[in-house]
Amino acid sequence: MERRSEEEESKDSGSEPSTSESIKKIAAFNARAELDTEEQLLLFLQSWWSRTYNRPLKDPLLLSYTIEELLYEFYDRIERSKAEQERLEQVDVKIEEDKEKNNEDWAEKMEREELEAEMRKSGAKSSEPIPDPTKDPANVAWMEKQIQEAKAVYGESFGEDIKDDFDG
Repeated sequence: MERRSEEEESKDSGSEPSTSESIKKIAAFNARAELDTEEQLLLFLQSWWSRTYNRPLKDPLLLSYTIEELLYEFYDRIERSKAEQERLEQVDVKIEEDKEKNNEDWAEKMEREELEAEMRKSGAKSSEPIPDPTKDPANVAWMEKQIQEAKAVYGESFGEDIKDDFDG
């Protein structure tokens, strides 16, 4: 038994397609049609408006719109959506910049506190008198030993021009 398509059967039987089949074909064609004619553009915009506002295609309000008004409403929705997205992105960028600034401020504060703590620590050490190395007995003994060794090598007059008084 051979299977045949509905079109072949309808052609063979001589009957025309049913009303629902015809409407389905028209709707399928219109849904896929290029928007290169004003009529197709109007059908598309009316369909969009009907879906957007959940209103029937025969709604008197929809039928009162011109193609220009429908086009404006269509593009207005798209542009407002884009504008809202841009505003949200700007808010996100501002939040990120604020977070980054807060982090940098915190890092600078921590560095300042560390520096101040180190200054206080070194300041505490600096309040103790720094010992004069020229008056340290170990250093004086070492210097005298070096002078005696140099006198043995270079003669007794070595070091006579060295002043012991380092203050003046």
